[in-house]
Amino acid sequence: MRIEKVINKRSTQAGVLAIALASIMAACVTTGGENTAESAPPPAASQQGKSEHAPVLGEQPSQPFGLPPQAGAKGLPDHPQVSALQKGAAVAPLYAQCDQRLFSLSGAALASYVATVEGRCINKLFEADAATYPVISAANMQAVAKEARLRARQWNPAKPNGLWPLATFLKAGYFTQYSHAREVGEYGRTVDQPVMQVVSALAENPAIWLNPAESQSSGAWERQNDARQSVSETMILADSVRQPEYALPLISTFFSRYQGQFKQSYAQYALHPMQTTLFNLHGQSGFADQVAAGQLDSLVKSLVALLRQGRGAFKDEQMFLNTLRETGRFMLYPKTKLLAEPAVALYLNAERFSAAWAEAAYVLKTIAKVPCDRYNLCNAEAELKTKLFPNRWQFDNGNLVFETPLTRDEVEPLYYAMKQVEAQLKRVSGVSEPVKNDPNPRLRMVVYGTKADYGKFQGLLNGLSTDNGGIYIENGATFYTYQRTSQESTLSLEELVRHEYVHYLSGRFIQPGMWGTGEFSRDSRRMPWYDEGFAEFMAWSTSREGIKVRGHVVDVVANNWPASYQTPAQIMRSSYSDGWDFYSHSALWFYFLHRNEPGILAEVLQQLRNDDVKGFDALVKRLGADMALGARFKTFVDQQVTLQRAGQLGDTSTLKGKDWLPQSEWQLANPALIQNYIARELPLSCRNWASGSDSELRRFECTGFTAIRASTLTAAHQESDTLLNKALINLQGKANNFIALNCFASDYQLDTHRAALRCEGPLAVDNTVTPAPTGIPVTPPPVKPTAVPTPQPTARPTAVPTSAPTPTVRPTTVPTARPSPLPTQPPSTLALLKTRYSNTGRCLRVTLEANQPVDRFVLVNSAKLGRINFAEYGSFTYRRDADVPGLADSITVRLQRGTQFKDIRVVLDAKPVNQSEEACWAAA
Repeated sequence: MRIEKVINKRSTQAGVLAIALASIMAACVTTGGENTAESAPPPAASQQGKSEHAPVLGEQPSQPFGLPPQAGAKGLPDHPQVSALQKGAAVAPLYAQCDQRLFSLSGAALASYVATVEGRCINKLFEADAATYPVISAANMQAVAKEARLRARQWNPAKPNGLWPLATFLKAGYFTQYSHAREVGEYGRTVDQPVMQVVSALAENPAIWLNPAESQSSGAWERQNDARQSVSETMILADSVRQPEYALPLISTFFSRYQGQFKQSYAQYALHPMQTTLFNLHGQSGFADQVAAGQLDSLVKSLVALLRQGRGAFKDEQMFLNTLRETGRFMLYPKTKLLAEPAVALYLNAERFSAAWAEAAYVLKTIAKVPCDRYNLCNAEAELKTKLFPNRWQFDNGNLVFETPLTRDEVEPLYYAMKQVEAQLKRVSGVSEPVKNDPNPRLRMVVYGTKADYGKFQGLLNGLSTDNGGIYIENGATFYTYQRTSQESTLSLEELVRHEYVHYLSGRFIQPGMWGTGEFSRDSRRMPWYDEGFAEFMAWSTSREGIKVRGHVVDVVANNWPASYQTPAQIMRSSYSDGWDFYSHSALWFYFLHRNEPGILAEVLQQLRNDDVKGFDALVKRLGADMALGARFKTFVDQQVTLQRAGQLGDTSTLKGKDWLPQSEWQLANPALIQNYIARELPLSCRNWASGSDSELRRFECTGFTAIRASTLTAAHQESDTLLNKALINLQGKANNFIALNCFASDYQLDTHRAALRCEGPLAVDNTVTPAPTGIPVTPPPVKPTAVPTPQPTARPTAVPTSAPTPTVRPTTVPTARPSPLPTQPPSTLALLKTRYSNTGRCLRVTLEANQPVDRFVLVNSAKLGRINFAEYGSFTYRRDADVPGLADSITVRLQRGTQFKDIRVVLDAKPVNQSEEACWAAA
């Protein structure tokens, strides 16, 4: 959920917040210093922009007046200076840089000072802290408004005069006061009136109606940028005040004047602020009464007249579409419905499924709720979905679904990236079971083919805003996004999918309840650092290299290091209203905890899974107060900055040949052959896990348990990670299926010294003949009957069968085509390479090895003098209990291969000495 910026997409100034996003996040904004939710969106924070990430919402937002108008193009001229700015290069400032006078001056002196500084400096005031509150007092707001009004009257685009920073100051005041009224104090009419006089003064200034000069010089670009910002920042103050008695006359006058002849003027930059202000007024008390009284008829007629001029009356297409939407919104009122409806319906004559057609259809069906048969729209959505999303790709037994125009070849790397994320998240969290009552076993991903299609049709089809890189609705587990180019976004589709998939997994396995609901969401500064930082941190999960630090996460901090440093206490009180740099700061905090304090990270996740707000807050407070921990964190960040500046950090990638291959290129199609390799490394049982019509890719899973020596959860995590990483490395160079193998340990049982293991990977197309890798038996794999359930490993049969039994298997989904059975061989050919295991202590760890590949090992007769934990494929742990010196224990193990079997006695010679559990397993 990252805002796409005008100057530097990776180094957003604090406080940048899109108006549309502000309305989405309204439920998390607090007022009066209390943790109470508000229903109205806050005043705009800073420049309108588009989020590169996707907002996470528990529920689809209620939009009683339809979606808000969207921000248009950024308006940057085609000038070499622009690319330099986007790369973070410095340009000669038009103003001075901020200093401490911003916080020490007051009244007229403060106003005069503010007019001399660069506009972005004022974004410091959006940070909402104790130093900020006195600066934006009512008295200071009045003084700044007085100065701004004078400069608005005198404003000339060719001569920057400080209006930009003055307007930004006033906007920061309203934004912060909205959520911290107790600390800042009340504003009311004594502030509202002089601020609105600033807006009126600029709207009446002939200069904004003049066509901007076109020039390619750097100086001209800087002046034009200041002019654009001055207009947009000043005019949006009408929404900050948000009082109909002041705003409606202003809006009516503006739209009565604005016509196509002014589309090149600076008034074009006032269009979106005026549209946004009008949208938010619909929800204000008394607005509907004013419409009913006919007080807005002239405004609606002006909008209709402008709309009938068509797309050519607007420089920016989005401003045209917004005008269509804002005109149509008046169809909600009987008094203006007949004025607005014909003007909107006119655009159904545009090309079917064009942007104008889609906007008109959205207004008529979704906002005005016109009967669909009136305009032949009843089947429009079904037609459109068929056109936009011709492909439906299902994976993992139907639990991951893509609806998209993308081909399977384009979707497959996204799928493999998601599998890496899932495995690493479960490694870090140590859990494999969903939180209680989670309703989302299935994730649906709706991926538009282009950004343009997303912008045109998302509102019509789903009633969701598109001033973002996508949106995830947790209730229903649906994620909407689009394919993008590098010119449209600094995030690739893969990066976005990885990030948003973490949100889904966190909601399913870590955070109970729907996102944005419950006690955790009462404080708007409690969860953002976790929600976004954890997703950024997990995004570059890999199969064999852990979780890697992403270079462009570090870029945000490196651009102004060390001045950019934030303490853990600051990071863990971040808010979406602070700007978007906190994504990177929070991710770095998670990188640090993961590498240096995994126990603390585990505690954070456990408090969330326990739904323990008090425990979570106490932990955050303790961590924030730990100065030594903060110093270590700063050193860690400094190291990452050094690495990034040296070009040693990369960015998220899932590479063909390294991380995945097309299914036709995998070498092994049978889980039994997979098992032959994995069993040499891990005590796991493998099976066909996903195949058939609801799984585009065939998959295997291997599950089991491993013994652990560790007596603490942190040590147990480290022990299992070491085991899994070694196994994954050893399996490379065998069958190529293992390049996409992902494994995790979970469900640690410290009292019984064991943990669950699961590995998952790809299978080749069944019945496809592929070259056998070195070391794989070329004999056809065995038949695996499906009707016989697996016996409990410790069950002791009453008698040993005298004839070859039917081989047992775990109940699984059966492949539609079964391989042929192996040729029968004499049972005497099956043997164990070792049948006696000894130790000077009580504990043993054993992996049985046969003289040839076998299907499974079955424990026929269990231990009598101790406890055994036996996996079906020959790995087990044993602890001697009975103190009978000089007597060894034994078990009987059945080796099975096809229709053959052989029972072999294995001696367990562990000594009944006195020792602790930790010492016992350490010596095993």
